[in-house]
Amino acid sequence: MRQTERIALINGRIHTPNGIVDSLTVEAGRVATVGAAPASRPSGDARVFDLQGRTVLPGFCDSHAHFLHWAMAQEQVQLGGCRSLDELLETLADFAAEHPFPAGGWYRGLGWTAENLRGAVPTRHDLDAILPNVPVILWRACEHVAAVNTAALEAAGITRDTRVERGTVELGMDGEPDGILKEAAVELVERCLPPMSNEDITRLLHAYGPLAASFGLTEIHSDDLAVFSFDFRRAERFFMDAALAGDLPFRLREQMRLPSRDLLLDFLSDGWRSGDGVPFFQIGPMKLICDGSLGGRTACLRQDYADAWGERGMALFDQEELDDLVLTAHLSGMQTALHAIGDRTLDMCLEALERAQSERRWSARHIIVHAQVADDDQLDRMRALRLCAAVQPSFVPSDRAMARERLGQERADRSYRWRTMMRRGIVLASGSDAPIEDLRPLAGIQAAVTRAAPGSGEDAWNPKERLSVAEAIAACTWNAAWCGHNEGRRGEIAPGRDADLVVLDQDPFAVHPGDLADVGVDLTLCGGRVTHSSGHLD
Repeated sequence: MRQTERIALINGRIHTPNGIVDSLTVEAGRVATVGAAPASRPSGDARVFDLQGRTVLPGFCDSHAHFLHWAMAQEQVQLGGCRSLDELLETLADFAAEHPFPAGGWYRGLGWTAENLRGAVPTRHDLDAILPNVPVILWRACEHVAAVNTAALEAAGITRDTRVERGTVELGMDGEPDGILKEAAVELVERCLPPMSNEDITRLLHAYGPLAASFGLTEIHSDDLAVFSFDFRRAERFFMDAALAGDLPFRLREQMRLPSRDLLLDFLSDGWRSGDGVPFFQIGPMKLICDGSLGGRTACLRQDYADAWGERGMALFDQEELDDLVLTAHLSGMQTALHAIGDRTLDMCLEALERAQSERRWSARHIIVHAQVADDDQLDRMRALRLCAAVQPSFVPSDRAMARERLGQERADRSYRWRTMMRRGIVLASGSDAPIEDLRPLAGIQAAVTRAAPGSGEDAWNPKERLSVAEAIAACTWNAAWCGHNEGRRGEIAPGRDADLVVLDQDPFAVHPGDLADVGVDLTLCGGRVTHSSGHLD
């Protein structure tokens, strides 16, 4: 990776807080000068990029993703495009034929949904017909549900008598596990997967970090501890070493998933707090997954699922546990990021945060991740707490049909309310939740602006909740920086700010909204380093 150097961008459309300028210079990893004045023109020792009218924006930040899971998923069987159970099984069979020796002895896949499979769900019997002797785990798109074969059930010791707190082992008509696992039950199988070595993780970083940079990403707020078997010390050492060695092509703000009091206290005993680290690696918030997903009917709702009478999902903590974890983190100076999709779970999270703030009021900027089902009262409580909502615009076109089935028309139309959140004064930060959705920020920007699937011809879902292009870009630049307490350093282009920049081949303010995802990234700078170049400017 090219190291920090003096760089000049000239003849461009550079979007700054004070308007559009044509040039800027970068020195020592930061923006040195901005504008067309003589001082902003390059001297002879600068590396000059003539942009020929291209557009420059602040580098994109993903406010919530799972980078290492996304990297791993690039090498697993991709099931998101399957439109029938037969197609899924054929895709699995083809992948197995091409990869006769799967990594770690397991076949893994991601992306199926019953909605895409015309209501079908792959059972262990279906998977056994393709791969009877090698364990298989296929995660639903949300990753809160998985389909496994008999070999995987046997590896995990799962039988008809297995009971899982805050999880479900579904049984077939014969009373035996049918291979569908939900929430904590999925973890029983995941624990059997071979652990990733540091060498394995380094290979993934080198193989797919540049791809992330090619999307214009200069920062990712990432939940990766599961890849390290929740050994936070190992994760800290790994990412710190990678950052200091210059191996991270983007800034990584690690969301520390610490789901038990013992784990949290052990972490706090080392003295780390949110914001600690080095320029390319930063400790982020304590992350808690507080419920499941709408698609898997495990998001915890106040009222029954519209398509499953008597089901309301499941909270993954009880109120006392959640209160204790949030209060402990809050009093210790840790930011928190709480996954809450269902409105009942959001109530629990807000109660925990309100109690914590009543004990000690400080500007923690706690985060609600997803915040998909929320009423006006809940949004008012979020605003009063000065919370950040880390939302996923790409969920809107993906979830549209499913959400209406799960919630019913009325509740669905009161969900995924990104513009309402902004108007009510909640800071909205945009992310992908990759590998759940497309890691490309421009795909998320398009989804936020159109609220429709690309090329579908559909009308916007709940069009009054569409964001403007400026709002959608802000959600993955300045707003995301605010979410990480870094708005004074990043998120806009100005002298003294970090030189985290993206050069686009078209101006997103000038293209058709349906074409935003197709805008090309010609250059990415992160901390003054060129982390991606399309070659069109060299």
